[in-house]
Amino acid sequence: MKKRILVCEFHQETNTFNPLVTPAEQFNSGHDFEGSQVFRGLMTQHSAVHGGVDAITEAGGDAVPCVFMHAGSGGRVADSVLAHFCQRMEAYAQEEPFDGIYAALHGATCTESDDDACGTILAHLRHLAGNKPIAASFDLHANITETVLKNADILCGYHTYPHNDYYETGRRAASLCIKILTGETFFLASSAVPMLIPPAGYTSSEGAFHVLMENGKAMVQNGTLLDFSVFPVQPWLDIPEIASRVIAVAGDSETAKACAEKMAQALADLREDAQPELLSVDEIIDLAEQNSTGKPVILSEPADSPNGGCVGDSPVVAMRLLERGSKLRAGMFVRDPAAVKQAFALGVGGSGEFSVGAGFTPGMPGPLKAVGTVCSLHDGYFWQETPAGRGPLAYLGPSAVVRFGTVDILLCHHGEASGNPQLYRHFGIEPTLYDLIVVKANTSFRLHYSKFTDLIYCADTPGAGSSSLKQMRWNKLPAGLYPFTNEIRPENAKIW
Repeated sequence: MKKRILVCEFHQETNTFNPLVTPAEQFNSGHDFEGSQVFRGLMTQHSAVHGGVDAITEAGGDAVPCVFMHAGSGGRVADSVLAHFCQRMEAYAQEEPFDGIYAALHGATCTESDDDACGTILAHLRHLAGNKPIAASFDLHANITETVLKNADILCGYHTYPHNDYYETGRRAASLCIKILTGETFFLASSAVPMLIPPAGYTSSEGAFHVLMENGKAMVQNGTLLDFSVFPVQPWLDIPEIASRVIAVAGDSETAKACAEKMAQALADLREDAQPELLSVDEIIDLAEQNSTGKPVILSEPADSPNGGCVGDSPVVAMRLLERGSKLRAGMFVRDPAAVKQAFALGVGGSGEFSVGAGFTPGMPGPLKAVGTVCSLHDGYFWQETPAGRGPLAYLGPSAVVRFGTVDILLCHHGEASGNPQLYRHFGIEPTLYDLIVVKANTSFRLHYSKFTDLIYCADTPGAGSSSLKQMRWNKLPAGLYPFTNEIRPENAKIW
């Protein structure tokens, strides 16, 4: 008989320093969470769900679509959203005969009252599934907790950063689930590494992290491992249970443990190399003013990256450009609904005194106060151009481009897809035609911007996603974490 696998998704990356709660309206852009239309949409994308479904159907199984909830990164999720997901999954489990579950999760998700939403989801699915196998795919920046490990049989994380292997990761997870159902036996070993490293400081494309990932892939290719995952956790979670982690899957327990410990030590060893070189805003402006290459300078501002769960309300770079009287043609975006409303009231070509930014993030410098001219008004929808998710629709809410001297600011209601050049191109800010572009992202943007410039610099600015982790106000972190402790030791691997 065909094996029936329930397929579901809950995806949101939380930043607990973001004070704004993520409501249900921000999931699926306020559209339906289940049904054939939602499922068909996921199957047209390079998504983890698509990869999982293909693996199930190619193995002769039936993929049963259930609930799919996806939101951009942000603050803690409303408790009601998680409750809705669990209630609907319970209904599907009761109505549909099934042999296993595949869940596409982010892994670094917190709600208003739950620091481990994905652990809660998997515990609920375990209650529904009994001893039936549960496989889950995760973002590379997931916080893999003991609750997650206790309740999932299979855990697979992205191998790329910037992420472009969503499909492949879902396929890996669902394929291993099918292997369990066909009677194969294997062992999953896990080793926690007590450290937090800023995502702006590493990439799977080069450097020590690249070497680590390539070594893991080589062990899969030569048959030593069936699968592996490395999780340098998203660091902006001020919660009691958090760590980086390595997972290795092998046919025997000793191999799984040995490989997990080897990779965990390699992850710990790269902690110093993973610290990004941070320049001041003034230093990057100086570089842009001296630039004669014809290529734009990219000022990366990870501390205010919506991709990292930040608000996107920093006006710091624009303020400094205007204070210096710089003649650079610069482009950036700032989340400020009140300023958007004012721009719509003025209309295209209208001018007025604006107050921009610093409206949400505690301690954010600003606002920028200056006379601006409205260049254009927009509904806020734009198509992304990422090869990992070609065509998904992003939504900033009603938006306006306002010019302050030589600085063009895209004012919006929401920050989304902040590392994607279409965030600017769609609204008339063509990055290649500017001297300086502010990109509020950590590393993901390099996949696109490096195609037309190598002049990329990471700025040290304030915000909820600062790469200077020691400077942030922590209240709940466990003791013994790097960078607050220099000497760290990965735990001995455990078999789950």
